[in-house]
Amino acid sequence: MLDSISLAAIAQEARNCFLEEDAPEYLAILRKGILELKELLNPDNPQKNLSELYQELGRAAHSIKGGAGMAEMPKVSQLSHKIEDIFEALQGNKITDLQTTFDLLDLAIEELDNLIVSEVNGTLNNEITSDLLVVLDNFITSLNLNNPPELIDIGLPDDSFIKTALTEDLSACIERVTEIINNPDLATTKNITNNLNILIQECQLLGQALNCKWLVEIGDAIDILKEINKDNIQEFSQLAIAEIEYQRKQFLEGNSETKIEYSKTFQKLLQIEEVKEIKPPEKKLLPILKNHRNLRIPLDKITKLSDIVGELLIFYERLNLYENQIKSATLKLNKRTKLLSPLKEQIESIYDQLTITENNKLPINNNNNISEFDSLEFDEYTQVHTSLQSLTELITQVQEVREDFDLVNREFQETLIDMRKSLYILDTELRQVRLVPFINLAGSFINPLEKLNKTYNKSVELVIENKETLIDQNIIESLRTPFNHIIRNAFDHGIESQKNRKKSGKSLVGKIKLSTQLDGNNIIVIITDDGGGIDIKKVYKKAISLGLFSANTKFNELTKEQILATIFSPGFSTTTKVNDLSGRGMGMDIVKDEIEKLRGTIEVNTEIGKGTEFKLKIPMSLNIISLLLVKISTQILAIPSENILRIIRLSDYKIEQNQLTWENKKISVYNLSQILPYNQNISVNISSPSVGLIIKIATEKIIIAVDAVIDEKPLVTKSFDDTVDIPPYLGGCTVLGNGKIIPILAPNYLKPLLNNQNTTKNVSNVFTPRDTLSIMIIDDSVTVRRSLNRLLTQVGYEVTQCRDGKEAWNTLQNNNLNLDLAICDLEMPEFDGYKVLQLIRVSEKWQNLPVIILTSRDNDLHRQKALELGANAYITKPFNAINIIETIKQLT
Repeated sequence: MLDSISLAAIAQEARNCFLEEDAPEYLAILRKGILELKELLNPDNPQKNLSELYQELGRAAHSIKGGAGMAEMPKVSQLSHKIEDIFEALQGNKITDLQTTFDLLDLAIEELDNLIVSEVNGTLNNEITSDLLVVLDNFITSLNLNNPPELIDIGLPDDSFIKTALTEDLSACIERVTEIINNPDLATTKNITNNLNILIQECQLLGQALNCKWLVEIGDAIDILKEINKDNIQEFSQLAIAEIEYQRKQFLEGNSETKIEYSKTFQKLLQIEEVKEIKPPEKKLLPILKNHRNLRIPLDKITKLSDIVGELLIFYERLNLYENQIKSATLKLNKRTKLLSPLKEQIESIYDQLTITENNKLPINNNNNISEFDSLEFDEYTQVHTSLQSLTELITQVQEVREDFDLVNREFQETLIDMRKSLYILDTELRQVRLVPFINLAGSFINPLEKLNKTYNKSVELVIENKETLIDQNIIESLRTPFNHIIRNAFDHGIESQKNRKKSGKSLVGKIKLSTQLDGNNIIVIITDDGGGIDIKKVYKKAISLGLFSANTKFNELTKEQILATIFSPGFSTTTKVNDLSGRGMGMDIVKDEIEKLRGTIEVNTEIGKGTEFKLKIPMSLNIISLLLVKISTQILAIPSENILRIIRLSDYKIEQNQLTWENKKISVYNLSQILPYNQNISVNISSPSVGLIIKIATEKIIIAVDAVIDEKPLVTKSFDDTVDIPPYLGGCTVLGNGKIIPILAPNYLKPLLNNQNTTKNVSNVFTPRDTLSIMIIDDSVTVRRSLNRLLTQVGYEVTQCRDGKEAWNTLQNNNLNLDLAICDLEMPEFDGYKVLQLIRVSEKWQNLPVIILTSRDNDLHRQKALELGANAYITKPFNAINIIETIKQLT
């Protein structure tokens, strides 16, 4: 049963997912789409079909609205709803004043962006949004009343509205800045500047909304002058507030002129600004640098080029195989040609003997011209002479062709060598293009940590080492989420309060250190803190309570590594308090998932009172790595050469109880054919291996026994896609020249296969319901998919995720898929929810599959259509977790 902590954790996860993933993506779609719309609606451009663009924009606004509802952000939801209404009005040709419409859309998108950033930074300010919502509502209401667009005055609803906005809304913002200026504890330069910027934005936005040009102008002027007066920002802010109040008084008393008249004090500031504009400081001439031309290329293009290089390298392997075959054929041809030489000599000898004239044989050519010659004076030839001569000439020609063939083969070999060098250089250069300094990742956490210090009254410093170490951009992006969770956990749980640090004799300033280094084809990233460390016994007790260890398992029976490994389990948390930082039991689970997606490993080391270290080992994204090809029974497998310490002949060692002594240490021996699992009941020929591969897994050395070592060579690696679940011990595959696909083992993930008696239970069994069910989630929102996945997996269901209706239908075509229920959105790209319903209900296999429609469309029209097409339940977003679970139970 889900408790309040779990529900709060799921809600917080949905919020974070929306803020960090969905919202930025849909805002980018809106910005790009509005720019396209402006160009396409330009009177100079011919009319085009805009239905697809309107649908894309409407879907983006609708998705933000739904995601904001899930994340409990009502202002964002309301604002995106107004934007969606405007797009519908545009699509319905209800708007003719396009300039006003686009101005409002730009303001709305900008405010949406500000709201998202404010939510992330924890500095939410809803006053501006409320004003903009009123303006948008008036605009949309006017459209509904069918008023001519040219008569709609969205800037001046009425005098009372303007007066209220200027006296109440603007005053509230002024009071906030004044309060900070007058409070010595709050009046820092940074704090005053931030709040002054908010006041400037308020003036500019209210001025545009109310059509008060003087307010926009005063906002612009303050924005320019604040840079000049940044060294004396407190006094300047007081002058700026006084000027705003002065201009507001002039306007409300009806004394406002067409051109704004500033107070004398403010005029002096403006004169200083004008002088600075007229007499800019002299710029020193810099030496002329060599002109380097740069071109921005999207990362996915680089990745695609790398993939193409990988394909070319596979083709090279195929050509190399052909070259070996040609080489083998050439050797055979040379041997056969050598046998022709003595045969040729014999034929020539026979030919000479036959040249003796035989009078009793007819000449080939009965020429009367030679009749006067004696047989000794003129040789005559028979048909045999001609045949022997032709055969001799043929042997000579074959020998010449063989020499030509040798020459071509040598040139082909040289060309292949040059081709291989060029491809390797191209692959290396493409990898270099994708490399960025480690500081690009680590540096992005400096400001968030400073904000956490202020919010939670701590003093923690971020120390970054090896800043210039180059790392693949793809890995950098994938590590952001793990870094975020580990750093926030270290800040909240690791670093003690200043009071406790003082008692322990530590520096009052805590340290979180980020460092990286290259280790062969791996990137090692270490995150350490000098906090209180992890209480192993506390972790052990929590693991027992969650059922991660059997109740009879004693603390002394477990290693430190086994206990610490449980902190990566879903729902694991040793604290009972949930806050914005941690305590939800999801952060470390996400860290492990992200690292495993990169085929990496994570190790934890901790010491009470001294701190904790997380060591991440990530394989670099390489097209080519050195692989050892081995054989077990009839199967060929590949193992990265860097993981193999030594290759030994097992017959040279004495094996007792599956162990042998190597370098004065006992090492366990495992038969690879026996430890690899098989999901189907197939007969496996257990072989008697003769070769041992000494491999290091974490801190332990083991020996993997195989039948034979075939070859060691650099080969192209290919990663698996997400079509089917891939076990972690498979790191990808390679393709040989003959087209055979060879799986690549990841030795770091073999350890679970070696432990026949593992005391740790499968975490997925902790929350197993009465009947384990398999559920498919079909939704184009990452927020919704992740929230539902967290909810359902914690309860114990198996979950399959699909990004849209088409992907879902393709997945359903898999005959091996077992599914008990589907949760489907309505509005999605490719196939929408209605089409998915139709396809399911006409499918012979899936026609009885229960389907829950989960959508933000809360009206009878959409609901009725879904139910008519066969939906079993209709739930609106934001959904209630308990409602979802209860509905699933009823339908299954």
